[in-house]
Amino acid sequence: MAHLSLVKSLSDLREQHRSQDELLLEPLGLALTRGTLIEFSGPSGCGKTSLAVMLLARLTAAGEACAAVDASGGFDAVSAAAAGVDMRNLLWIRCRGDIEKAFMAADLLVQAKGFGAVWLNLSGLPERQLRLVPRTYWYRYRTRIRETPTILAVTSAEPVTGSASQRSFRLERTAAVWSGGGRFKLLRELRPDIASRKAAAAERFQGLFEMDYSGA
Repeated sequence: MAHLSLVKSLSDLREQHRSQDELLLEPLGLALTRGTLIEFSGPSGCGKTSLAVMLLARLTAAGEACAAVDASGGFDAVSAAAAGVDMRNLLWIRCRGDIEKAFMAADLLVQAKGFGAVWLNLSGLPERQLRLVPRTYWYRYRTRIRETPTILAVTSAEPVTGSASQRSFRLERTAAVWSGGGRFKLLRELRPDIASRKAAAAERFQGLFEMDYSGA
């Protein structure tokens, strides 16, 4: 019994709290905090979709339930499964371009408070539609997701959440590796440059995505 300690040290408690509240995405070294609204924006093929799928794969493989709100039909379930997403733990909501249904679904999922991550994929929707979304929507999401284990991740071509998101990342494609020839080529690797738009000091992340997901 001499070696049995019933009281954990302060450093152990802090590390345990950190591991529960933060999720590290390898190989980028990108830490995401639970209970927050984050966004990934950038042009087509920049890697934002792959990053969201990486988040879903990490959580669903660990047994957590996640949800994908597919606003415009860009989610490829076969490619997502190949990238490691456990589809048994994923709720896939297809909105067929209806932006009102997409936001209503995201609102209900956030209120449920039981998902590891909710991905609101707005890529492919017209920018004029997204500009009409009231800013109060995003602040409502931010308030409702607080003190929950859920990460609400938003992907779009341009930043849409404004000051409501706790973290906002802009992605640009720096290099790509293709295979095949002619008109039919397959994207094998993607090297994105990820810049944090809200860090106190400039933060940039670089990594390599081995492409199993066609949406990028």
